[in-house]
Amino acid sequence: MAGRRSPDAGEEGTDVRRASPRLLRAAFAGALLVALARAVAGSAADADAVLGRWLSAQTNVTTWSADLVQTRHLKALTQPLTATGHVWFAAPDRFRWELGQPPLSVALRAGDELLVLAPRLKRAERYPLAEAAQGPMKDALALLDTGFPRDAAEFRRRFDLLSLSEEGATYAIHLRPRSASARKLLPEITVVVMADGFALAATELRFADGSRLRNDFTNAVKNAAIGPDRFTSPVDATWKVTEPLKK
Repeated sequence: MAGRRSPDAGEEGTDVRRASPRLLRAAFAGALLVALARAVAGSAADADAVLGRWLSAQTNVTTWSADLVQTRHLKALTQPLTATGHVWFAAPDRFRWELGQPPLSVALRAGDELLVLAPRLKRAERYPLAEAAQGPMKDALALLDTGFPRDAAEFRRRFDLLSLSEEGATYAIHLRPRSASARKLLPEITVVVMADGFALAATELRFADGSRLRNDFTNAVKNAAIGPDRFTSPVDATWKVTEPLKK
């Protein structure tokens, strides 16, 4: 798809550190927002009932994948930056998020570890989620642990429903992390679902610096087989690996 490419998503000389904030944000969209997309629909008054029905259906969701167009709105730029990619999810907590074709940057999670990869440069950043540093980064990474929420109590513990609106054939659900330190990085999340069937259509993250990141999903496939190699790390002795949270 045509569009302006993000400068931190394409050149051979790109440093993985510059790509990391973007991929961490993509990780939130891939793991957290895919999960939340079906969590609430309808009006604020009947949100609890809809949430209960969605939670009951979660045992039937084993995998999800889709193409995406990512659009970044930055205060310093008059025009947004766009990139295309693909996301895969497998319950309970595995995902792979790619930007670029072929992939120029990858966010990969399996269990308690998140890897941010720059395949062309063979560089990786490792984030052990169970050992994340204290403060806002820990709370932001903890959003990934939500995965596909299994009960309403856990959902309410992590998020407040700010508002819900109907936009044509979709519902826009505006959410806020309950953690004060998480809100320092990510004060608002918007999830867009189809009114008919609650299929995920888009997500938007609004960051504290005023920037926004939107992901529009197409060609979604639910409960199709995804080979385990999709979530296998390619990192070996030839890669340069760093662990930013330990610095």
